[in-house]
Amino acid sequence: MNEKIDFNSFAGAQKNLRKETAALMEQAVERAWADMGEFPRLLNVLDIFNRAGNTPGGGSSNALLLYAQCPGAVQLGSFEFWKEENAYIRKGEKGLKVLVRSPNPKAKGKFFYNVEHRFDVSQTTAPAPPALLDWADPLDIIKAMAKTCNFGIRYDDNLPDGACAVYIPELNEVRVRDGQDREQMCHSLLTEFCHYQQAKELGAGYQRNADSNFVALCGAYVLARRFGVGAGLAHFQKESFPTLFAGNPQERVGMVKNYLSKTIHTAGEVGRELHRGIRELERDCGEIIAPPRREKPEAVAI
Repeated sequence: MNEKIDFNSFAGAQKNLRKETAALMEQAVERAWADMGEFPRLLNVLDIFNRAGNTPGGGSSNALLLYAQCPGAVQLGSFEFWKEENAYIRKGEKGLKVLVRSPNPKAKGKFFYNVEHRFDVSQTTAPAPPALLDWADPLDIIKAMAKTCNFGIRYDDNLPDGACAVYIPELNEVRVRDGQDREQMCHSLLTEFCHYQQAKELGAGYQRNADSNFVALCGAYVLARRFGVGAGLAHFQKESFPTLFAGNPQERVGMVKNYLSKTIHTAGEVGRELHRGIRELERDCGEIIAPPRREKPEAVAI
C-alpha cells in the first residue's frame, strides 16, 4: 500500500527551505556584486549550468544558490542519480539546495518550483567528468562574426578615448580601433556584438547606458571564456556595475537576477550566431576550425 503524502507537512518544509534559499541568494549578491574577483566566478557558475541541458541548476536563481553553496560545482545529481551511477555520497556531505521545475498537473503548460537537494560530483565517489568547451582561434571567431553578423564592421581611429570598439545603431555598424592584437580585437567585437543583440531586441528602447554596457561586458566575458579567447580581457571595475536602487535585500537579489538573465540570454543568442558563422567557415575551407576541447574539471571549476 502506498504511503500517503502529508501535504501540510510538505508545504511547511518547502516554506522553510524557501526562506533558506532566499538567505543564500542574498549572501551571494552581497559577496559577488561589485567585486571584481568574485563576480566572474558567479558568471562561470551561470554559464556552466545554463549550457548543461541534462543537469538541474540553470537559471539565475540557481546560479546564485550554487555560487553561495558550492561555486566549484560542475555536475549535479540526486541521491538516486548517483546511486544509479554506482557512486556514493561522501560521508558528511550535505545536499545543495536548488530550485527544480516541475509541471503543474492542474494547469497545462504551467510550472512550479520546489526546493530540492542535489549533490555535485565532487561530493561523491564518482570520477569528475572532463568539461567539454568550445575552442577556436580568435581570428576564426572574428571571421565568423564578419561572415554572419548583420552589422557592418570598419576601422575608425577617431573613437572616444578608451574605446576599442563602438556599435552605432543608427548606422548598424561597429567601428573598431586598429592596432589591437587578435585577442583584443576579438573581445572588443564580442562586446559590441552583445550591444547589437540588445539593440536588435529592444529597438527604439535601446540605449547605451550603464545597464546595456554591463550586460555587454558580462556577455563578452562568458563568450570569450567559452571559446578560450581571453576572458581575462573583460575589465570588471567597480564603476562597471550599475547601482542597485533597492530598498531591501530581496529587491537587490531581484535586480541582480535580472542582469544575470539578460546576460545569459544575450550571450546565448550571440553564441548561436557565432556557431553558425563557424559552420559556414568550416564548409568553405573543408576542415574543422573550432574543435571541442576537453579539459580536466579543475580548469573550468570555479
